[in-house]
Amino acid sequence: MKRAIRTMIIVLLAFIISTPALAAESKDPKDYPWKRGYLNVGYYLAVLDSSVRFGEKNLGIGIDLDVEEFLGLDATDTSFRIDAGYRFGKTRRHKWEFSWFRFHRDATTTLLDELEIPPLPDGSGGGTIGPGVIESFFNFDIYKIMYEYSIVFDERFDLNLGIGLFITPIEIGFKGTISGDPVAIVEEEITAPLPVIGVGIDYAITPKWFIRQQLNLFYLEISNYKGGIANLQLAQEWLPWKHVGFGLGVDSMRVQVEAEDSDIPGVDFRGNIQFSYFGAQFYVKAFF
Repeated sequence: MKRAIRTMIIVLLAFIISTPALAAESKDPKDYPWKRGYLNVGYYLAVLDSSVRFGEKNLGIGIDLDVEEFLGLDATDTSFRIDAGYRFGKTRRHKWEFSWFRFHRDATTTLLDELEIPPLPDGSGGGTIGPGVIESFFNFDIYKIMYEYSIVFDERFDLNLGIGLFITPIEIGFKGTISGDPVAIVEEEITAPLPVIGVGIDYAITPKWFIRQQLNLFYLEISNYKGGIANLQLAQEWLPWKHVGFGLGVDSMRVQVEAEDSDIPGVDFRGNIQFSYFGAQFYVKAFF
């Protein structure tokens, strides 16, 4: 992930440097087609790929699981999604953005072999899974809040840079025959706060048709905690009425969190969780 993020940052910087900031600004930003505030409410369909490792990779202990294959979780899921934004200041160059959606999946499958889950650093948890019928779940939410500033801003083009935070509460658990106990449960929770930097490019084809793109990246390594995120969004919008329009977009994200005896708040986990998705969204846009 670090190599991919470095490559994308280099490409991003080259694009920004080569972008001509020569477009003349109108005297009044109110004449621009960029709305002051908006709320998108939509339906999201995604293909997911998730894996989890319990234990420390460097010590060669623990197990790796492909959760879709091993737990029988659906590789596709749908989600209700909300995105909102507000421009402030006389120039409308400053903007806050917020979004939320989630994927919650559960499944029941039959495990023919026995697998061992190592305990947490404090000695709690752990045990053996199976053989037998296993009930499982893998849930994660995505919260994003960003501040953005438009460095190029005119009637047709908005190039903005941003900084923000992705918060991803993750839950994974198994219930079934654990260490011979038919009612025991192994459950892990982690809330991964990942700061991001981003760039957005909005282009007004006409006053009613828009193309919107956004790229968010970051990699964080502190002590025994590592986290990385790469998110790319592309959408086309049609705004036929004064306060209502429609959008169709695609979105991809890759998140990886690795912790070994981490002191990071909200990270009570020893192992590695990785998930990625690619999906499409249709949404209704209200704006003013």
